[in-house]
Amino acid sequence: MVNAVLIGVPKSGSTTLADWLQEHPGVAMSRIKEPNFYASELDPMQFSPAFLRISPDAEPDYWAQPDPLPRRHQAFVRQPSQYSRMWPDAGPNQLRMEASTSYFWSPSAARDLPAKNPGVKALVLLRNPVDRAFSHYRMARKYGLVSGSFIEELDHDALGSASWGQRQNFATLSHYADSYQRWSASGAALHVYIYEEAFQDPHAFWASVQQDLGLSTIALPHAERVNAAHDVRWPALTAFAQHHWLGRWLVGQMPRSLKKRAITASLAPEPLRLTEAERAKAWTYFADDVAQLEGLMGRNLSLWT
Repeated sequence: MVNAVLIGVPKSGSTTLADWLQEHPGVAMSRIKEPNFYASELDPMQFSPAFLRISPDAEPDYWAQPDPLPRRHQAFVRQPSQYSRMWPDAGPNQLRMEASTSYFWSPSAARDLPAKNPGVKALVLLRNPVDRAFSHYRMARKYGLVSGSFIEELDHDALGSASWGQRQNFATLSHYADSYQRWSASGAALHVYIYEEAFQDPHAFWASVQQDLGLSTIALPHAERVNAAHDVRWPALTAFAQHHWLGRWLVGQMPRSLKKRAITASLAPEPLRLTEAERAKAWTYFADDVAQLEGLMGRNLSLWT
């Protein structure tokens, strides 16, 4: 049984928080940080080849290893027998935790996770929806999944329905109101943190998380952000190198030293930044949802505007 879960949202600090929690003696973090077990909508068999290259499932060889399994960032665990192996060394007084950021979005997770784990605590970090979508875009661009501008990709992405593993879902994953409503009614003890407040004062944020989880207080393990973004100079070339068969073949022929130099040369000298006009345009996709979320949460979210 899992006692507490970080349920999202993507690109909002959950990996950093999971890293802190892994250092707490009162927590047993799952061997796979994001097993996605309760998000039954996620089917790797339906994912695009490009998505699977960036976010591969665990192979049979992984599961053939003895416990404790090697730590891994994510997989799409479907067998209860495999999910039960996530906490091989959990002590009787430790919280069993995992951190699947698909859960906040997933209707099946909001339904099944609390039903199978009565009393579970669900933690979610909500970030300015434009900044979250832009960070997501930068990650997708780095991995060669998109090559257009942020607004072009946001416009295109918002036209279709959400589909994990088939679309980037820049807009959908920054729409919080419906997910918040589902989880508020799920039976889980929901704890919501605002990203901008949390990382403005990480020590106070860490103290709040420990209190909410009923943990003893330890010092903040570190102040560094995990998985900080970087940008590429030539997104179309990056897409070719990572996802076209010829590009992948050419990269595979490169000596290691040349490959390292090519990767360094491909990095942009300055991070991508939104202009005020781009931010204003992007906000039109999220303004109504934020207004609805304010009503549901009973709090003002003007820090996002």
